[in-house]
Amino acid sequence: MIPDSQFTSTVLSLNPFAEACTGWHFLPGMLFQNTEAWWKQGSRQTPHEGIDLLFLTARDGQRCDIRPEALIPPLWDGEAVAVFEDFLGSTVVVRHSVMDGQGWRLVSLYGHVQPLVGFVGEEVSADKPLAAVASGTARGPSAPPDHLHLSVGWLAPGWSATELRWPTLWTNPGIVLVDPLPLIQPKPCSVEGCNCFAS
Repeated sequence: MIPDSQFTSTVLSLNPFAEACTGWHFLPGMLFQNTEAWWKQGSRQTPHEGIDLLFLTARDGQRCDIRPEALIPPLWDGEAVAVFEDFLGSTVVVRHSVMDGQGWRLVSLYGHVQPLVGFVGEEVSADKPLAAVASGTARGPSAPPDHLHLSVGWLAPGWSATELRWPTLWTNPGIVLVDPLPLIQPKPCSVEGCNCFAS
């Protein structure tokens, strides 16, 4: 069983601009396995590998954008096991101590970021920043507006996180992706017609 994370409350506490916010707001196309693109007309080439975090919801119901350079913690304590560059800009991969009983280990991937870890192998804490949301060209030339892409998956025994890449994540036999949303926002908003999830 995957434990809930304090990710959302930690993001809100690490970033003063978010102090009046309670959770995330999503557009169609931002959630796990969505096939539509939220930032342009048309579809994605493959289903979405995770969730895109761009909008926060304030206590008054208003939507606000996450800011470039917003501080991002890991979902749980762990070890930064890979940092790679590609069309998303920089991605940090964290391996956690959560295992499934058959040797598969939970990993989380943070895309469109500026890494704050000093080296691969560094221990990271769920209450401290792992990365900051990257802005502009640091995120890759074809990237949509500044946001965090978050993916979570089970990494196979003996499989290295350095073998993970976005273009092949769905077809990579070394990882089984899971929906991150229930892990960071377990309770849906109770306001009828609202697309946000309250913490």
